[in-house]
Amino acid sequence: MSKLTLVELSNLPAKPHGCPTEVQRSWERLKATHKSVSGLSTTLNELRAAQDDMRGPVSETHRDQARAAIVFTAAGIDACLRTLLRDSLPTLLSTAGDAHGAFVAHFMANRLNGDMTRATKQAVVDIDPRSALIDLYVQDLTGSSIQGGADLIRCRNALGLKNDPALDDQILKSHQPFFNARHEVVHELDLVDPSGRGTRRRRHRDLAAVGAQCDGALQLLHAFVAPTARAVKAAHRAMVRSAT
Repeated sequence: MSKLTLVELSNLPAKPHGCPTEVQRSWERLKATHKSVSGLSTTLNELRAAQDDMRGPVSETHRDQARAAIVFTAAGIDACLRTLLRDSLPTLLSTAGDAHGAFVAHFMANRLNGDMTRATKQAVVDIDPRSALIDLYVQDLTGSSIQGGADLIRCRNALGLKNDPALDDQILKSHQPFFNARHEVVHELDLVDPSGRGTRRRRHRDLAAVGAQCDGALQLLHAFVAPTARAVKAAHRAMVRSAT
């Protein structure tokens, strides 16, 4: 095993101190994703160690483990960020601030500008219009899945975290290769056309690079969760002050 380059994830930072209820489910999804991807990494390392020559070529079976890690990590990003938005926005939007400003700007530019869509009209006349509008907002932000840096930036702004240095535009955009890889694995099965005659072949996946991408993506999720927990607690304090 000493001759083998291991694919390992970094430990997650600690759970946000005094983690509020609105962030609890997102934290649990992050932990579950980290555990699942860590398990895939362990299995991959064991498969590689069992080879007669640990320095031998990487098989498609091994690369499939890496592809599975990409898919699991991406699914965790979708679940964690969607849950974080849905659970925390009702509290964050209860006070004036960057989150509320992003909410208003989005609706003015995208859903209240010109003829309203049926979905928008239904949300406006819903028995709980605020909740219905937030649900629409989350759908607009995340779509069927997070596709890359631009979506991450929109989610960051929606949570009122645009000034957080750990979520700088360039940092979020730097994760685009991971999302490109997820698209290639999920939608194309990593198949590419040959340059000449022959059948389609699969993309090369460097195991260490995949491990680093997944690790970075999971650490990034924590960079969303931790400041959101602080923002939610600050919103609670502001609501208490305004009520007294």
